[in-house]
Amino acid sequence: MNTSTFTPDVTILAGAPRSGVRLLAAILDNHPRMSSGPDLPFVVTMAQQWHEIRQTLGANHAQFHALPPQQVRHAFHNAITRLFTPRLNQTGKQRFVLQSFAASVTLDVFAELFPASKFVFVVRDPKDIVLSLQRCEWRNPRDGTPLPYTRDPIAGARMWSEFMQIAMRTLPRLQASGRLALLRYEDLCVKPDVTLSRLATFLHEVQPAAQVTPASAALVTAASDNPHPPLRVGPINANSVGLWRLKLNGQALSAVRTIVFPLAGQFGYD
Repeated sequence: MNTSTFTPDVTILAGAPRSGVRLLAAILDNHPRMSSGPDLPFVVTMAQQWHEIRQTLGANHAQFHALPPQQVRHAFHNAITRLFTPRLNQTGKQRFVLQSFAASVTLDVFAELFPASKFVFVVRDPKDIVLSLQRCEWRNPRDGTPLPYTRDPIAGARMWSEFMQIAMRTLPRLQASGRLALLRYEDLCVKPDVTLSRLATFLHEVQPAAQVTPASAALVTAASDNPHPPLRVGPINANSVGLWRLKLNGQALSAVRTIVFPLAGQFGYD
């Protein structure tokens, strides 16, 4: 039986929806040592449960059940990492890349639960994100109505801004500690070899190939509901960079710029 083992902790790949998280996950899944898979919201739920237990019941666990906080953290840590063991055993690889949008707003929790983890956070021009969201057929699971930010660019801009405000509570601290690599989607598309070389150095791995295979593309975009548009298979190209200049204009562009500017400027976007 294959007995692939984990590095000390998983690599956590995060970013706003339509920022390029799945593109990078597919690239890394094709790496000789790294494997990824579909987004797993249940992992984020487990991490949040650990955080809540630590905040509210930790003292009781230690006093009445002889369970110190570190032992509880270790139990949740192991329970989550075991979810990835079948995938690693199947592929014979050693390192799992957890790609998750929801993890972006709970980075502080993941940083404590996985103290040896490295984080990769993908950023993209929010104007292109707003445009890309309009291609998504995402619906409210309760009533089946389209999600507002998939129909209205202004709602999309607000969603991105609120999402990034939460992520920014933790991103600077992770970056200062050397645990975070910020990766610009535009750099990945326009100069993939340079960008992936820097990422490989950060992760202490060999450089991945700048391409998406059909198997990895299908794997990372798999979803039981609200699937993402399919990834383009083959070498990375820059066709999806700057499309907002052609398709977003007038009052909509002005309103989007006003909403996203305070945060977009921090990542070099006008």
